[in-house]
Order: sequence, then C-alpha cells, then structure tokens
Amino acid sequence: MIPALRRAARLPLLTLLLVAGLVGLALVQPWLPQQGRRVLIRGWSCLLMLICGVKVQETWAGDPTQPRTLAELAPGRLLVANHVSWLDIFAINSLATSAFVAKAEIKRWPVIGWLVSLAGTVYIARGNRRAVPDVLRQMRERLRTGFPVALFPEGTTNAGPELKPFHGNLLQAAIDEEAEIVPVGLKYLHTDGTPGVEAYYLDETTFMQSLWAVVGAKGLVVRVVVLDAVPSGGRERRELGEDLRGAIFDGMATCSEICF
Repeated sequence: MIPALRRAARLPLLTLLLVAGLVGLALVQPWLPQQGRRVLIRGWSCLLMLICGVKVQETWAGDPTQPRTLAELAPGRLLVANHVSWLDIFAINSLATSAFVAKAEIKRWPVIGWLVSLAGTVYIARGNRRAVPDVLRQMRERLRTGFPVALFPEGTTNAGPELKPFHGNLLQAAIDEEAEIVPVGLKYLHTDGTPGVEAYYLDETTFMQSLWAVVGAKGLVVRVVVLDAVPSGGRERRELGEDLRGAIFDGMATCSEICF
C-alpha cells in the first residue's frame, strides 16, 4: 500500500479516535475513579498506536531468570526513558499508564494534550529553573500514591544511536522518596530492521509534519526495552543519571539482534 492510501485509511480512523476522546473527556471522565481513568488512557493509547500503524514490541533486557513486564514494574516507581518521538508517551502508556513530566507545549495539543493531562502529567516550561521545586513536589506526591511517574531526562528528542547526557535534577524526586527507577529504552524500526525515521520528532519538525509521516509509513515498530529497577536512595543524582543512561544504551544494544 502506497503512503497516500495508508493515510487515506488511517486519518479518518484517527479523527474518529480524537472525537471519541473528546466525548470521553466531556461525558465519561468526570465520573470515573482514578483506576478507571488509567484504564481509559491505556486503552486510548493502544488504539492510537494501532491506528497510526505502529506496533509496540515490549522486550525484557533485565535479569533473564526473572522477566517482568513494564506494567508489573511501574507502580510507585520512576520510569526513565530516552526520547525519540511524540509517540513515546503513548507507547509507554499503552503498556503502563504513567504520569509524565512533559514540556508545557503538549498541554495545548488538541485532545492529545487533554488526555495526557488526565493521566496526571506534570508540565514544565523549558529553561524555567524556578519551576523545578514545584515539579519535584508534584512528582513526589504521585510516587507516594503508588502512581508511576515517567521522565525523559535527555530534555529533548534524539534519534541516537548515542544518547544525550541525562539531566539529573528531576531524579531528585525518586531519591527523596527512595523510589526505585526503571530504565526504559525506546527504539523505532521497520519490520525489516531499518530505522523508523518517520517516527522521529526532531529539530524544527512540526507535530503535523511528524503525524503525516507516521500515518504514511509502512511497518513501523517501537521496541520498548525494559530493564531491572535501580535503587535510588542515597544516590547522587548526576552519577545516577549517568548510570541510567548507560543501562538504557547497553540494554538497547543487547536487544539489537532480536528479530521480529
């Protein structure tokens, strides 16, 4: 199927999903308990990835004798991942609904921003250091309730293969709560193993340009590499950030030979 036909098939379904999201927000969400909201967000994220033609492939790269899923590991922990695409949030939410720390611009995205907010997203304005204490407070509150919090410590998107330095400031929330941290690697590929460049959301690419590329792509897969949880209590955040960065890089390299 050529890209134009794929877009013709997917865009109407995506529009219906967005409309359904609006209806759900307006009519259903106010009456749902927290657990119901989590189920709604996870289901909506699964449908979004399906309609966009992106298969989510979860891969365990931790202790081979004790394989775990992200859904099993996530509660009450901080999830730390590399950042490649706007799809990252929905790839992770399709496996384990989490409260993300995200740039403030996402809040203004139609429907998608509202649904992300529903999950308890903590928004931060880039470059605003004064906002950090309040962001840390909100992260700690969510961790205390057992709700997973997810963070992209590179601070921006990056297609790799090398990972950018991890900013350690927001890791302090996990350190303060002595919450374990789950490293998660994200890599976009085609089913033939070639890089899934259509999913990359880099530099000056707009959201609509990226969406147009994604819905026209064939055989996109996001590999979600899950690693063993790392203790954070008593750690120095810069050193911890480097250890997490190394774990994610090594985990993705270990899984590079896994076939579809």
